[in-house]
Amino acid sequence: MNLIEKIIVELDQNGIQSNKEINFSNLKIAADILKELKINEETALLFFKGNPIPFDEKIEEIGLSNIHDGDFRILKVIFDE
Repeated sequence: MNLIEKIIVELDQNGIQSNKEINFSNLKIAADILKELKINEETALLFFKGNPIPFDEKIEEIGLSNIHDGDFRILKVIFDE
């Protein structure tokens, strides 16, 4: 069984989409994805396989074998000042 070391997360910032690689071994809860990318929780929504996921969702409860590149998507809103 191969352990996942890195995973690709889709990031949508005001309609501009990009893929970000993060270190999967550092993730304990879903919010850790935002911490890895240095994104403020107050300006982002996190999705898993198209459905909203709570920031406190434990990665181990999702199951490592159920997680693939692109399963996590972040919608980040950038406000003009």
